[in-house]
Amino acid sequence: MMKTINSPLFHPGVRFLAGRSQSFVQCGAEWHRLTSEDEARLATGFARESREPNVGVYVARRPNGLVRLGFDLARLDVKLTPGAIERLEGRWRGEAASFSKPLFRSVQRRAHFSRSFAQFEIAPERVEQWRGELSAILENPASYETIPSQNTEF
Repeated sequence: MMKTINSPLFHPGVRFLAGRSQSFVQCGAEWHRLTSEDEARLATGFARESREPNVGVYVARRPNGLVRLGFDLARLDVKLTPGAIERLEGRWRGEAASFSKPLFRSVQRRAHFSRSFAQFEIAPERVEQWRGELSAILENPASYETIPSQNTEF
C-alpha cells in the first residue's frame, strides 16, 4: 500500500539544467561531456550534507525545433501520484494538439509519463510556462507517494 506524502519535511527543490554542460566523465582513456539529461539525473536525490531532496529537470533542444523536458525520480524512492501524472500529461496533450498532425504523431511516440519519470517535447516559446508548471508539481509534497518497502524474508 502506497501512502501520499503529506509531510512538509519532504519538499524537494527543483533544478532545471539546460545548455552545454561544463561537466565531464572519463570512460577508459576518453573524456565525454555530460548531457543535460545526465546532469539532471545526477542532481536528483538527497543532498549529502543536508539530506534535502532535489529533482533535476533537463531542458534540451531537439533537431525538430522543439524542446524536450524530462526528469527521473528513481534516486528519491518516491513515485508521482496518479493525479500529478494526469495533470502533467493533460496539460501536455492540450498544448501538443496544436502541432501539425505529423509532428503531433512524432512527439506522441516519444512522450512518456509514468510514476517514476517523464519526458516530452514542447514548443520553445512555452519553456518558461512549463518551468512554472513543473516546479508547482514537483515541489508539492502531495504529488508524491512513498514506495512500499519489499520484505526480503523467506
